[in-house]
Amino acid sequence: MNGSSAIVIGASIAGLVTARVLSDHVDRVMILERDHLPDEAVPRRGVPQGRHAHVLLAAGQTLLTGWFPGLTDDLVAQGAVPFDAGDVLVYQGGGYLARHRLGHLAISMSRPLLENALRRRLLQQRSNVTLRDQLAVDTLLVEDDRVVGVLSDGVQHRADLVVACTGRNTRMLDHLAKSGFAVPEVSAIRIDMAYGTRVVTRRPDDLDRALALVIDDPTRGHRMGNMVPVEGGRWIVTLGSFHGENPPTEPDEFLQFARSLPAPALADVLGRAEPLSPVLTHRMPTSQRRHVERLRRVPAGFLVLGDAVCSFNPVYGQGMSSAALQARELDRTLRRHGFASPSLPRAFYRRAAKVVAMPWRMAAVADFADPGTTGPKPVGADLSLRGLDWAVRAGHASAVVARQMVRVYNLLARPRSLLHPAMAARVLLAARRSPARNRNHPPDPSPRRTGPPGTQSERPSGARPG
Repeated sequence: MNGSSAIVIGASIAGLVTARVLSDHVDRVMILERDHLPDEAVPRRGVPQGRHAHVLLAAGQTLLTGWFPGLTDDLVAQGAVPFDAGDVLVYQGGGYLARHRLGHLAISMSRPLLENALRRRLLQQRSNVTLRDQLAVDTLLVEDDRVVGVLSDGVQHRADLVVACTGRNTRMLDHLAKSGFAVPEVSAIRIDMAYGTRVVTRRPDDLDRALALVIDDPTRGHRMGNMVPVEGGRWIVTLGSFHGENPPTEPDEFLQFARSLPAPALADVLGRAEPLSPVLTHRMPTSQRRHVERLRRVPAGFLVLGDAVCSFNPVYGQGMSSAALQARELDRTLRRHGFASPSLPRAFYRRAAKVVAMPWRMAAVADFADPGTTGPKPVGADLSLRGLDWAVRAGHASAVVARQMVRVYNLLARPRSLLHPAMAARVLLAARRSPARNRNHPPDPSPRRTGPPGTQSERPSGARPG
């Protein structure tokens, strides 16, 4: 590698997986992080969304466990909750997805625990990676159409490659505009999402699934909620709403908001659990995608990755896995072009665009089910929405369809897999058996445990094998 070096700006999950990939290609990798990074798994200032519920999709987890051997055992030893990725209570489209097994081990934990575990394993397992916190990057150093390093607190840090993992509001590309480089076009879909989160105690009899997701009918007032188990015997319960409505922060009103959802699973747990935190709020006005792949002229020696490329509606849990998939494409691009090649940035951006295109379209199509959503609507979105509605209803009655839908949600399969002739026939037949075939029907009862621990849970209507 001949003394080569790289700088990663930001020690987020995107920054950590990027540093891991780069460590295979250059002699030295240095991560620069403006926050203080605590030794404990606690939220930090630079990741305000870290206090809220996070889900690591199967595609992302597969990559993380490959890059960081022993990660799963480490997380479980610290209290993370292992479960089959199909063992999720999903209420969507007027009914529950049928129970099934995906056959993929998933881990549920808080965002700070995952970030802390990745950071420790990276520094322990990759001796050529160093990390400096409380060091903010002021600007990029540009010489002859190439980024050659960064300036921080008046000190130059030079490197052969700089990768900015600085989030959706990154200023790095604006710095390049001062050197004559174009700023990429941005597609922004206005969702006006606000969500509130409360941490409560978790009991073994709270729910007969690993975690729960409830999505209201977007055409009739868009609310949602999810509940994930995390270390310390806790639930993180996050409730959200769209287009101007804010979840309340008062505990009693927060509970009433949960009771307004079409399925009672979350409210039932909230109503009897001991609160461990106040209600904390966060807002996200838009999903956005920077079309870096359309740039005709880009500086050598510099890339952006993660939310700086694409930032999704958090309902779908795609952010961390998208960053991991982008890092995988960076690895593939480096193997073909090398870290010093002027063609590296454009080649990587083309690959990154292909990675984010599918989850971006999936999220955008679902967002446009709400009539209040505005922005660039994907071509064929209305037709895709009708197909999604059929697939969701079929998933209520068929475990086979439900399993394939969850594979799509976890970025393990493409949406078009639901159009395979055999699967499409199953969707058409099973959708007719959905309890939600008439939207005026009341929602099914929640499949939660209603008796003392150890009793059988109630099976939701439509959850028989398909």
